[in-house]
Amino acid sequence: MKKNFIYALIACFTLSLAACSTDPEDATSKHVYGENENPYLKTNADAVVSTKAEFPISRLEAKTVKLTDYAEKFHTYLGMTVDETLAALSNGSVVFYPINISKNCWNRTVPTKGTNGWYYNTAGGVCDAASGIASIELDATKKELVLNVLETASVGTIMSINVGFAINNGADFDDYIRFSFDVTVTDPSKIVISGTLAAGDYAGFSINFADYADAIEPCIGLSVDEFSKQVKSSGDARGDSSITPTIAMYPVKEDGTWDETSEYTANGLGYWFDGKSNVSSYGDNCVYFIESGEGSVFVGRYVNIASGTIIKAHFVYAMIEDHSRYVEFIVSGTME
Repeated sequence: MKKNFIYALIACFTLSLAACSTDPEDATSKHVYGENENPYLKTNADAVVSTKAEFPISRLEAKTVKLTDYAEKFHTYLGMTVDETLAALSNGSVVFYPINISKNCWNRTVPTKGTNGWYYNTAGGVCDAASGIASIELDATKKELVLNVLETASVGTIMSINVGFAINNGADFDDYIRFSFDVTVTDPSKIVISGTLAAGDYAGFSINFADYADAIEPCIGLSVDEFSKQVKSSGDARGDSSITPTIAMYPVKEDGTWDETSEYTANGLGYWFDGKSNVSSYGDNCVYFIESGEGSVFVGRYVNIASGTIIKAHFVYAMIEDHSRYVEFIVSGTME
């Protein structure tokens, strides 16, 4: 009898171990999230649309993602078309919320931007407009997500913004599609170069535009080839009134403002400068010059300039009709 009792205890103990699994999938019932709780984010890498969003600080233009480009994901993970998903937002059967990746959960906070959007602070958290440096908003009419970086953001800002559509089944948000944005704020408009001006009158070095296409193209809004052609034709316009210039070169003063009043004094789009980098007419007070050609800009020295002389050429190329489209060069040179 005693022996049978011991066997019974062993059997009960074995069954109790089997029933104590910590795997959430083994639970008899999943947690049902209330209206004031933020549901846990179930991992599903296939349901994620990832976008790298780089914002040049000089041109903080909105970036959009068209939901219809991901119609297949909506069908696969929500069982709906994009139109059906957006229509379901109005009756609550589908929700659209931010996702807190650091806590791996949804964020049911009310919109802080419009009716379907949120502002984000420097820490990447949802905030009000006054504290925001970025925002994301659903434009249901255009069927797109609109991502913005505000002027309060600083160069070097790096943040992740995540939002998602989910089926609101009253228990969890496990059926979803997530849009993830890796946001960075850069300053590609500034091209910083140092070089040596060889000995000899008018000697110097060229800066090839093609070497800086990654900076020129997003800031000017032209391919580097088209930019080069327009720089050349704008310079030719000085001697040919039949050509309409589209690009201008402006020296940058010590206080950071552009000199938009000085006339060109060197060839093409170009200037001669004195020792303090003031625009100068050609003559013995000159120290160096910059001249634009097709595909490059040349930095050269005047005659009889002492070896060891250091110059700093600071200038921009800007579209004449739209000064928000520009690229800036900061060039330091040492005379051999």
